[in-house]
Amino acid sequence: MKILLIQPNASEEVDKEYVSLQFPINLGYIASVLREAGHEIKMLDFNVTPKEELDRHILEFQPSIVGMTAMTSSIINVKSIIENIKTTDKNLITVLGGVHASALPAETMKDIEDLDYLIFGEGEMTILELANYLENKTKELESIKGIVFRIKDRIIKTGMRELIENLDKIPPPARDLLPMELYAKRHVSRGFSRKHLKIIEIMTSRGCPNQCIFCAGHINYGYKLRFRSYENIISEVQQCINQYGITHISIEDDTFTINKELVKQLCAFFKEKGITWNCNARVNTVNYELLKIMANSGCEKIAYGIESGSPEILLKNKKGITIAQALNAVSETKKASIRYVECDFMIGSHIDETLDDVKLTKKLINQLMPDFLAVSIMCPYPGTELYKMMIKNNYLPEKPDWSQFSHFGDLKRYERLKYLSSSQMSKMQNEILKQYYSSPKYILMQLSKIRTFNEIKYFSKLGAEFLREIF
Repeated sequence: MKILLIQPNASEEVDKEYVSLQFPINLGYIASVLREAGHEIKMLDFNVTPKEELDRHILEFQPSIVGMTAMTSSIINVKSIIENIKTTDKNLITVLGGVHASALPAETMKDIEDLDYLIFGEGEMTILELANYLENKTKELESIKGIVFRIKDRIIKTGMRELIENLDKIPPPARDLLPMELYAKRHVSRGFSRKHLKIIEIMTSRGCPNQCIFCAGHINYGYKLRFRSYENIISEVQQCINQYGITHISIEDDTFTINKELVKQLCAFFKEKGITWNCNARVNTVNYELLKIMANSGCEKIAYGIESGSPEILLKNKKGITIAQALNAVSETKKASIRYVECDFMIGSHIDETLDDVKLTKKLINQLMPDFLAVSIMCPYPGTELYKMMIKNNYLPEKPDWSQFSHFGDLKRYERLKYLSSSQMSKMQNEILKQYYSSPKYILMQLSKIRTFNEIKYFSKLGAEFLREIF
């Protein structure tokens, strides 16, 4: 069958220099699984391709199925795309997956009346089984686990599909279906622009054992950690070296440093190949010995999710870390000579957060002095413990505007938490970022670290655009 896969455009602007834009790796895995099974696949990413060209792509490709994935904030764009598809050809079959669909399957089917099938949970095997059914119809639709569909006015939800135990069985993402040139002028993660580096994103694992109340990562991939083998990972990287001449890897796992033996193995490989790389980590999963190995292998950046400077809030939001661990991890990362440290914080990561808690966060930021600081406003994503907490306390409207569910800006996600209003949090977010990035201490710190002319150009443009935005 001919299957068109679409990454919808994000609700927030993605054309700003400081907004990261990545290859849609999860959709790439879906594409590779379907293609390996013999289906003809085309991919579109409306973050880099004009969505106005959809009709032309449908007319040229003539797909039988159009599949999409979406975060909560882009679900309204999915609805618009599906309406457009059905106007063009009412017989085209539409399928939706992703974290929002998995969190609210029946509700999403009701909201998007033209949606034919919804996939919840880990999607590769489900979409493959559904595509084979739509092509041959040799089995009962109800026997396919992990789908939602309609029979007249009824919405039918089948049972949950088991997670894929052996991730090595999934072929690498179909990167060739979205050429790297489409992303050439953007950065993957702050500090790493495709203008200066040939970059790919990879995942080495799925699942996260942590219980953070604001995170929706477990909805599709569960709490159990599943790792790809070392051999499988380096095979993908070597293929990308040969095919694309890559010079940098962005490791997109939520917490790359949990499996220390795998990290050390990959460090040796990256060092041998002369590749630089960056990753995400938790402050309670690193030590100086590991950080030094990472630095020597070409690790240029670690991003730590710290969320709050308040010990009480860290307990309440089940982050599972301490302030002492955050201070120690950032200090040892700098000591190990890793170029960039990013620290991510969230205002309102628990509904009980107070102004005094935010002041403690500001204090910790100034103690840590990261190279990159991200301060977000809590979004109560469907499927999270925080979402249920917000509903229980009547802090969410009956029909939330999902397009407002972004972490940045003065948006109408909700009116308030227990002690902080939405507009108050937005103002604090802006003030913290403005004060930090314009402080002489921060500017002098970055000037002292600059190594190349490309870094001068990068930071000058990034800084000018970001400061212009927040001021």
